[in-house]
Amino acid sequence: MDAVRDIISDSEPLLLFLVIGIGFLMGQIRIRGFKLGVAGVLFVGLLFGGWAPQGTEPMTIAHQVLQIGLILFVYTVGLTSGAGFFSSLKSHGLRFNISLVCALTIGAVVTLVVGKWLSLQAGQIAGVFCGGLTNTPALAAVTELMHNSGVGDLRDPAVGYSMTYPYGILGGMLAFQVFTMVYRKAAAREKADAEVRAQMKCNLTSANFEVRNPELFGKPIGELRIQDKTGMIVSQLCHGTSVAVPTKYSVLQEGDILTAAGAEVNVRKAEDFFGAKSTVPPVESAGTIVMRRILVSRRELAGKTVQQLELDRKYNAQITRLRRADLDMVPDYYTSKIELGDRVRVVMPREKAAEVAEFFGDSERSISELDYTALTLGISLGVLLGMIPIPIPGGSYVSLGFAGGPLVAGLMLGKLGRTGPLVWSLPSESNQAIRHIGLLFFLAAVGVMAGGRFFHALSTNGWQLFVLGLLTTTVTTVMMLLLLRHYAKATVVEAIGATSGMQTQPATLARAYEMSKSDDTYVAYATTYPVAMVGKILIAQLLVIFGNMLL
Repeated sequence: MDAVRDIISDSEPLLLFLVIGIGFLMGQIRIRGFKLGVAGVLFVGLLFGGWAPQGTEPMTIAHQVLQIGLILFVYTVGLTSGAGFFSSLKSHGLRFNISLVCALTIGAVVTLVVGKWLSLQAGQIAGVFCGGLTNTPALAAVTELMHNSGVGDLRDPAVGYSMTYPYGILGGMLAFQVFTMVYRKAAAREKADAEVRAQMKCNLTSANFEVRNPELFGKPIGELRIQDKTGMIVSQLCHGTSVAVPTKYSVLQEGDILTAAGAEVNVRKAEDFFGAKSTVPPVESAGTIVMRRILVSRRELAGKTVQQLELDRKYNAQITRLRRADLDMVPDYYTSKIELGDRVRVVMPREKAAEVAEFFGDSERSISELDYTALTLGISLGVLLGMIPIPIPGGSYVSLGFAGGPLVAGLMLGKLGRTGPLVWSLPSESNQAIRHIGLLFFLAAVGVMAGGRFFHALSTNGWQLFVLGLLTTTVTTVMMLLLLRHYAKATVVEAIGATSGMQTQPATLARAYEMSKSDDTYVAYATTYPVAMVGKILIAQLLVIFGNMLL
């Protein structure tokens, strides 16, 4: 075994990919319905990091691997969640973050009081808080504060952190499992309601209507704002024996037959608006009108609304449906923005089909080529944001670091969509691939790096640190979940997502998403993550200050 260990320890790339491969495999093993998922990579990393026979150096992975993985992960999460994050602040985001601040404060007070009762040092208490709530930037801030003040042993925070970090992750996952079991009936009901709402929006159909409403006679379609009033898009207009793709300039006459596409739930609304459903099938277009599903691959179109595309003016064409990330929807003419990788269903004259396809790009190869300029500039902006010093009382400074800065940048750029020629958003498949690679790199690196310190702490006062960390994680997580559920009125999916944001932990977010399979998890995570990141950095340093005052 020594020879095998020597081979592995001599090559960091080999170590990195072995940890990822074995850890991912172990994470798929299900025991009584529970599995670690991608967090298996972290625990395999701990084992490799602690595999150090007497007289040998522990295995290491360069710290830059951890940083790069973390940056890629949080930036792409920000891009995905940008639009949802800012819209959520207008609704339930404030209550989510009030719940967060209350839970962190309660957790910090419990950690400080019990830690002093166990006669632990202030640095160890702060380290336990950082590890129990899995926040590496807070650990760095505590270490820097102690270095600048010259008070305490600089090794104390790292010992407390490494002893409690593994349970900080596992405890959160266990809490999610118990929480969803306790509220399983509510979770099932909320999931069913969400599926019904989604199906009502996404179970699309088309229907024929006859113009009998006198208020519509002689008026152009663009003036009527049909989609705003009915939720459906008119894709074909039959006037007598003439069949055409309607534009905003098309004038409705009594007896016209319209074909409209939209959600089934809106058919009755459209029937009332137009006057009646048509019992007579529309005149066949004889092949003059065609319908095609086209891939959006032209970067110039990303971030533009359907209205800004001006398809009706340029090609006498109409978008009736949009498919994004396996979800079909009816795009809003004024507000829906086109993204790279979307597939649009277009109704158009046959002779315009080739031109419309060229307009959208319709190229699988082009969509696979990322805009690396926008990607790297966005990440660079995030790193710079993370480096900005934020003054706190006492003359010290904190920063958002490599976790908070890229997340904030991703949220802003994800909301923005594009700036001139720069398209910040990524195709869904590309975003997921980059996000998963970043997460795996981060978990493997942090596991190997913490492994040695973790097993060393077991032989000293590890049990005290572990018990305190268990208490910190459990109290803070349970309080957060209960406050979210009963004060913020969060759904079960939103509660576990927002609590993952409180823990600022990619592994627990991944577990929460595996349990929910809902993008609402990411939105809730992004809603609480920025406040949690700054809050834990500040609170951890306050624990050092108050811990030394309470000697």
